[in-house]
Amino acid sequence: MTSSAERKARKARGSREPRLQAYALPAAFSRRATVGWAVIVGVLLAAGAYFMFDRLANGLGMAGATNAVPWGLWVVVYIWFSGLAGGLYLLSALVYLLRLPRFAPIARLSLGLSMVSLVVSMIFIGIDLGAIRHSLGTLLFFHWSSPLAWEIKAYVFFMVIAIVQFALVLLNDKRTAEAAAGGDGVADAPGAGALGAELSGVKASAAGATSPDVLRRRGNVNLAIRVLAGVGVATSFVGPPGGTGMFFAAVKTRGLWEGGITSVLFYVMAIVTAAAFLVVAYRLLARLRGAQPDGGVLVGLNRVLAASLFALAFCIFFQVAPALLSGDPAVAAPVQAMVAGPLAPLFWLGEIGLGLVAPAVLLAVGAARSRGARDGGAVGADRGSAGGAWAVAAALAALAGVLALRYVLVVAGFSVPLLAGMPTPVYVPSLGEVMVALFVLGLAVGCYGLAVRLLPLERMGASEGEVWLESAYTKAVPDADASSCGEGSRAKEVRDGSAA
Repeated sequence: MTSSAERKARKARGSREPRLQAYALPAAFSRRATVGWAVIVGVLLAAGAYFMFDRLANGLGMAGATNAVPWGLWVVVYIWFSGLAGGLYLLSALVYLLRLPRFAPIARLSLGLSMVSLVVSMIFIGIDLGAIRHSLGTLLFFHWSSPLAWEIKAYVFFMVIAIVQFALVLLNDKRTAEAAAGGDGVADAPGAGALGAELSGVKASAAGATSPDVLRRRGNVNLAIRVLAGVGVATSFVGPPGGTGMFFAAVKTRGLWEGGITSVLFYVMAIVTAAAFLVVAYRLLARLRGAQPDGGVLVGLNRVLAASLFALAFCIFFQVAPALLSGDPAVAAPVQAMVAGPLAPLFWLGEIGLGLVAPAVLLAVGAARSRGARDGGAVGADRGSAGGAWAVAAALAALAGVLALRYVLVVAGFSVPLLAGMPTPVYVPSLGEVMVALFVLGLAVGCYGLAVRLLPLERMGASEGEVWLESAYTKAVPDADASSCGEGSRAKEVRDGSAA
């Protein structure tokens, strides 16, 4: 216990030395949010439990895929989640590799959810591989001439890089907390100590956080994180998301997929998916935490989404137009099935309308309304909303549109028979496929919820360029007494740090 004399001496020194302050980290989720999350997970798992058991017990007979169309809904959702994983990692690299401070509040969220998304994508492709036990062979054995073997090894390597990188981020947090715990004034805060200081977001004193030894160790860890981020970005060209596009492009018998534009298309789709996902996830978590999201992050994500949508439109054009003008039936026929055949409604309404036109219009309207609010003097409200509900609607439309794009791309690739005279392949997802996908989606929602609850994904620290641990939101507790820190554009709430 701290004696009365020690407390008085510490209080006297506080007038001369910088005193530690506990800045609010994200507040705990409410009971309603927890119950709602549990209900959603439970409903999805219950809805697909029987069909998942049927898949595991009886194999692929319950699926709608055939010899003519061997890739179906599960592959579509697999490449959607793998693209999301790769895109989230690329957006986290904006901070860990390129050091762009605007995106610091969502760097950890991107990195952590990237790992979860990659696991979900592997579950989907494992279900589609036939006997589940055969999936172990893809990890234990390696065939130099198999694109799938290369892709799986790249996926595993990518996952290892992300895990090690995240572990180093946590190591930086631990050292920040240890430095803060050794500084002045920490013992007065509830939960003091190395772990308590980390969880309560204690600002380290000048003597602790800025000591040469602490700065050197942080610099070493940050350098390692930056190197790993560079390796991860390089791996993304042969892993998620670029490696998946390379795998499709390597299928020589499918003219729609063959060519370099396929890899670029997968890469751009990944960035669109990740930016849209983060627009929704960051805003949703802020609302559930009773916090206000950082306006600069929202504006940056909106710009990334808009730019990537523009690039996606070019990729789709250069995939469709050359094929129609080539005169090669093997290439033109799948595109004809997309734009004027049985897949035309999904292509024009889902891929083009919902995936490109709607997000562009919604983002433009949101930007115009924000600009009008700024001109009217509501600068703070404008920066905090950054498009508000219009941006969220644009992100949701983009997520659905990219899913439609991936479905059309996969199914249209099999729309031309390999031999003349064979019937035109037809694929319709079975009820079992849909329900199994819902079951795995329930697992995904559960894993995402556990990740944000158990991992420090909504914080910033030394790895993100901050001296002390702090919240990823502008305001963590709106009802608390605010304290003006005078550092940066983000006002921080001062509290005892007892809730995390």
